[in-house]
Amino acid sequence: MKIYVVVPAYNEAKYLGKFLDKLRNVTSNVIVVDDGSTDKTYEITKGRKVICLSHMTNLGKGSALKTGCDYAFSKMGADAVIIMDGDDQHDPHDLIHFTKELGRGAEIVLGVRTMDAKMPLMRLLGNKSISILINLLFGSYIADIPSGFKGMTKHAYETLRWQSSGYDVETEIAVRIAKSKLPFVEVPISTVYHGKENGFNLLDAGEILLKLPYWLWR
Repeated sequence: MKIYVVVPAYNEAKYLGKFLDKLRNVTSNVIVVDDGSTDKTYEITKGRKVICLSHMTNLGKGSALKTGCDYAFSKMGADAVIIMDGDDQHDPHDLIHFTKELGRGAEIVLGVRTMDAKMPLMRLLGNKSISILINLLFGSYIADIPSGFKGMTKHAYETLRWQSSGYDVETEIAVRIAKSKLPFVEVPISTVYHGKENGFNLLDAGEILLKLPYWLWR
């Protein structure tokens, strides 16, 4: 299969260079979408032999993902894409789990982080609560909905095509997976948190509650 890795990046100059150097050791099919960064994200990307797309202004993670995925499928002839975050929290060596499952015929492959003491408590509680809620509403339990490490075929992308422009895109994707009844495979991934406490938490889960009715009927 022809698979491209799509990396949305907004003001990730601190970690992006290190991450791309490791990623390029695993695959040369890399598309970075600089989402209107105001730091040196674009310059760092341009110097590393990857496809670099750029938004003039910050449009949000959901929009950056669509830009990268659309380009991979329409311009590069990709059969599938694998989405990774650009903050060096994901290990490129875990790509093998995704490519193996996609090669076996999986339409969607979702990365699942270890829910242990290494994950910040508020993030852990937020993750679990939204997974339980989606399961109650749609009868489909997705273990790590906010995970930004996932893969999908062109057919799955066209089925799931989301409207969210921001970080709520991960939850909309999960809702669309559950509603469409598309089969998915979950694979374990390793994660480094860099001591950061930002990310999906209970507050984000509360905001998602307000959007669920909208996604429910779309």
